[in-house]
Parts: sequence; structure tokens; C-alpha cells
Amino acid sequence: MVVQAWLIMGEGAVAGAAMATLGGMVLGRMRAAASHVSVLARRSPSKEVSQPCLEQVMACLPVAMLVINESRGLCVVSKMAEQQFDGDLGSIVRHPAFQAKLDVVLAQKAENTQPDRVRVILDIPRLRVVQAVLQKQSLPAALLPISMRRENTAPNAMTTQVFVALYDETDAVVAERQHTDFVAFASHELRTPLAALLGFIETLQGPAADDPLAQKEFLEIMAQQAKRMQNLLNSLLYLSRVQMQEHQKPREVVRLADLLEQCQTEADLLAAGLPVTVDVPPVQDKNWQVAGDETQLLQVVVNLVENAIKYSLVSDKTKAGKPVFITITCQQAEPDERWPSTPGIVLSVTDNGPGIPARHLARLTERFYRVAKTAAAVQGSGLGLAIVQHIVTRHGGRFVVDSAVGQGTSCHIWLPLLPVVANLSSNCHQTVLQS
Repeated sequence: MVVQAWLIMGEGAVAGAAMATLGGMVLGRMRAAASHVSVLARRSPSKEVSQPCLEQVMACLPVAMLVINESRGLCVVSKMAEQQFDGDLGSIVRHPAFQAKLDVVLAQKAENTQPDRVRVILDIPRLRVVQAVLQKQSLPAALLPISMRRENTAPNAMTTQVFVALYDETDAVVAERQHTDFVAFASHELRTPLAALLGFIETLQGPAADDPLAQKEFLEIMAQQAKRMQNLLNSLLYLSRVQMQEHQKPREVVRLADLLEQCQTEADLLAAGLPVTVDVPPVQDKNWQVAGDETQLLQVVVNLVENAIKYSLVSDKTKAGKPVFITITCQQAEPDERWPSTPGIVLSVTDNGPGIPARHLARLTERFYRVAKTAAAVQGSGLGLAIVQHIVTRHGGRFVVDSAVGQGTSCHIWLPLLPVVANLSSNCHQTVLQS
């Protein structure tokens, strides 16, 4: 398990080397694009070149490319850029660091100078680190889309454009952070169980070497500590995988009715043999669907149900003989300042447990954060809700926890709902994925 963890963390070094290689490739491709366009311009100096010329050149490059004019207008976006950066292109171009570097490039007098680089870091709605390489080039107006030309500009008039190559460094940055987090985690979280194991081993080798009863008792405790370390490492590895995919929006279609059926099955397994009842009412509309990763969404609900069971079973109510009730619901989102205005659904996991003090709610999704009073009674990894937050962020959703001491806890997950278009001729439904 530890070897697997270090293999994942080692991806950061590999990604760094790959970034340097691909950076050189990006520069070469960008210069090639500029040269190609210039050749086309010289071949047709007096007549207008066909409109899609520049778009065709950009489409041939296996790298995300943009063309920005001297008025900061976005003239051309390559298909690779649209696919790779999707809805983040506007945020990248408007980022202060990018705009400052664009000012520098546009102020340069000579052309074909060394390209300039800038790193753009987006934090909302998810971390994304992009390396942008900019180079200024003069092109005939005929090579630009008509909608991007200035009025009364002759087709053969030269215009100033900035070619921008975008390279996504998110994976490398996330891997580097995971490496740092793993070292900090291993030194802090694994210290207690390791110390316990070493202490019991020394006891078994010494005073308890000939005591069968003590050996049995100590071996049981050692097994618990070893299992605790295993769970901690498993949670950390899963969190690492989720973080590596966080900037990649899921494209699969998940039917919420099917998801809740799986939730019922998993919840029943978790509650087996315990004084816990899990209720999963059917969804209001069986045609509700979201764009998502079904395995990850199921993991979100499982984590929330596990938390509800663990912390409810140690409450005073349960100790007094009162059963634990957990409800998993899926409802259409109503207007609420906590949710976006677009159509969505809200998955909720509600329990009648001890509740959480208000001062802790804002920090629940931090890695390794535990509520002090319950941490001593429940040995959790402190990573469950962090995993939930990262998965929900990847799906473009929102995660909110409502709780009050003595009144239970409700965890709400808002997810964007896919529009369903009715096909009257075939009496079927066709789901349209939002771009």
C-alpha cells in the first residue's frame, strides 16, 4: 500500500519532465502556425483568402491554441482548446496575470521575438493551473473571421495578432501537492498507530512473552491499529485519485433512480446487524439525469451514510436505546441562495444523530479535520468529507451541511440537472448533454 502511494506521488516528477518537453513542442507548433499563415498571406497578397483558412491551420495543431487581436478580442479558438479547457477559457483570458502578460506582448515593437510565458492559476470552482505561451505576429486581415475584422479594413491589410498556446499543468501541480501532503500526513496521522504497534511488539517480546492471555489481548489491539493504518492509506490514495481528476468534467449520464437503488443496497450492507434504519424514498421523476461518474457519486453517498452511522451510534440517544434513522432523498432544487439559478437536484442524507456544533461546520471538508468531542470516540481518517467535497466540485455541484446539536445532521448535494427533451413521435426521451 505504501509503495502504491509513493508511485502515485512520483508522478509529479514525471509530469515535470514531460512539461518541459511539451513546452518545447508548444513553441515549435506555435512558430509553425505563424509561418504557415504568413506563407498563405504571401501567396494571396491582393485577394481575400477563404474565411476558414486560419481556423483550418489552428485545427491541425495538436495543442490548445488561441488567437487574440490587439483589441483583446478572441478571434480564433482551436478545437483542442475547446475540448481541453471547456468553460474555463473565459476565466483564463480574463485572469489578471494573463492580461498583464498580454500587455507586455502587445507593447513589443519587433515581431518574432522570444515567446513570453505566464502561469494562470484558477481556484474557483476548482483548482486549475495553466501555462500560457504568447507570441505576437502580423497577419493579413483576410485570414481572420469576418466577424473579427475591423470595419473598412482591406483584406490584404496587416493586423497584429497574438498566438497563445495553452498547456494544462494541473496534474503536475496536484501531484506535487499530494507528495507534500503525504509526507505531512504520514508523519502526523500514522505516528500514533505505529507507536502503539511498536509498544505492543516490545511487550510481547519481553514481559508478555510467556503470557497467552496478554498475547491474545495485545494481538487484537495490534490488528485494530494495523487496520486503522490501512484505512488511512486507502482513503488518502482514493483522495489522490479524485484530486487528479477534479479538473476533468465527467461526461457520462447517470440516472438518479438507478443511483438511489445502488445507494439503498450499499446502505443496507453498512447498517446490517446495527440498530440503524436507512430509508431511501423513490425519486419524484425517474427521468432525472445528471452528467457524472456513477462510481464517484455512489462513493459520496456511502461516505455520508458511513459518517451518519459512526457518529450516531456513539451518541447519548443511541446509548439510551433509541434507534438511528437515516434518510437518503433526491428532490428538485428549489430557489435558494446556496444553489445556482440553473435547474438542479438536491441529494440529501439526513440522520437523527447528535448533531454538530455550528463552529465546526465551515471546516468539516478540510482534510484530517475532526470534531474534537467525537474524534476520541470514533477513529476516522478525517478524509471522508474532503473526498465528498472534491467529487462534488468535479461534478460542478455544491455541498452544504446543516446541523444543530441534539437535532441531527443533513448533508445536501446540489447537482446540475440535464434537460430531457420529449420525443413525441417515438414516445421516448432523449437526454441532451450540456456543453
